[in-house]
Amino acid sequence: MRRPVIIASILALLSACDKPEPTPVPDVPAVPLTAITPTSTILFSVFGSKEEPRLVPLAIADGGRLSGITLDATGWRLLDSLFLSKGKKLPIYRNGAESGTVEIVKPMWSDEGELYSLPGCTMLLPQAQGRIAAKGFVEASVEYLASTTPLTQPKTERRVPRDAETRGRSMANTVAAAKEVGAEELANLEFVARWLPTGAGPNGLTLMGSFVDPSGGDAGPGAGHSVNLVALAEDSAGTMLPSYTHVSQGEVRDVEFQRLVNHADLDGDGVDELLVEASKYAATPEWVVLKYAAGRWRAVFRVSQDWCLDVKPAP
Repeated sequence: MRRPVIIASILALLSACDKPEPTPVPDVPAVPLTAITPTSTILFSVFGSKEEPRLVPLAIADGGRLSGITLDATGWRLLDSLFLSKGKKLPIYRNGAESGTVEIVKPMWSDEGELYSLPGCTMLLPQAQGRIAAKGFVEASVEYLASTTPLTQPKTERRVPRDAETRGRSMANTVAAAKEVGAEELANLEFVARWLPTGAGPNGLTLMGSFVDPSGGDAGPGAGHSVNLVALAEDSAGTMLPSYTHVSQGEVRDVEFQRLVNHADLDGDGVDELLVEASKYAATPEWVVLKYAAGRWRAVFRVSQDWCLDVKPAP
């Protein structure tokens, strides 16, 4: 009379064995936090109107090594208290030269509350409002680099040739042809060429040539064909050898546009680093820092310009 009970127990056991084991959740290592001390060299992007510019943390340059900054809420408040206190003055740099100072007028956190807020965001990248005392002409919209530690720049001004347009266009056209970008695609683009006194190469000068689409395709939001080209080169025995190329073409929504923003010697090796802004349609722009080594410009790191530091859900 007990046999049905035994059989039922066996069937229940077999059924339990057939159930799949739960998939273990992998251990995701926490991203190491950046070590911040009162003597750290913190680099800031200084941007906005010349009357009320903002400072936002960009990188850390301790020990001659450049890297992005990763902190928790406590760490960001420490950075704000150490380097963005009211009245503090930081040296600013533009195009490889010391260009004056920026004074902190209002830090991120004070008795008046937070400097700014974003809808739905609980953890913000700290900023500060500043006041610029710059050398020479100051444009209505500024783009400087600031540092918590004075950065040594060239003591003498490097003279640049006057043939940037001619040589830059020739170099950029050669790069375009190698990437199979036709002349008809370049015809409606704006061209910009500059000599940059970077300290790179045998003459310490870098030539930049860039094709920019001023209309962004102009066929509707994210639609239309576009091209962005940035090329850098140094003179070697009379020949401009490309040391960095960025060519992106296709539908506007897929093109990464790069723009040279500034350059300065950030790590003290005598050669400037380049600050480039990289952006795509409907995406948060990124800062890209390029460093020159072994005849090439390479990205040291990229950092998002997203000011909301809330943990984003995985895609």
